Amino acid sequence: MKWQVIRFRGGWIRYRIEPQIIRIDNRGKYHLGWKLFPYPNRYAFELAVLLKNKHRQRYKRQLLIKTASIATEIWGHTHLDLFYRVMLQVPLPRFLSNRYKERLRNTSIIDIGVRAVDTNRIVWDIGNRLGGWAVFRTIQKKHRK
Repeated sequence: MKWQVIRFRGGWIRYRIEPQIIRIDNRGKYHLGWKLFPYPNRYAFELAVLLKNKHRQRYKRQLLIKTASIATEIWGHTHLDLFYRVMLQVPLPRFLSNRYKERLRNTSIIDIGVRAVDTNRIVWDIGNRLGGWAVFRTIQKKHRK
């Protein structure tokens, strides 16, 4: 399937849906950074729901990844991308700046796939269990006040 574009929070999201993978472009005018703030966990979850619905419309079946895990991967890639961009503005040793540049290339396309095709799916699933629980628990407490 070709790359497609949708509106999300006043900006454009470029994505591509395949039978077992959703890819999100995280470069240039499609960068997710400002689109996820000031509530990155909530907006990443909304984007995950939107993309899962697009997948279901296209393939007439559910993508076998939890929505919270997709949101964690979107949120994690975006935060890492912003971290690398900020760190590259600071004078760093060459080996570290080269490492951050390499990592920045890895965050330019967010590949969200089922375990059979996504080698780091387990990382995001564990992150969702550990970090996601704490983040969403904190949000619930803030909304009760």
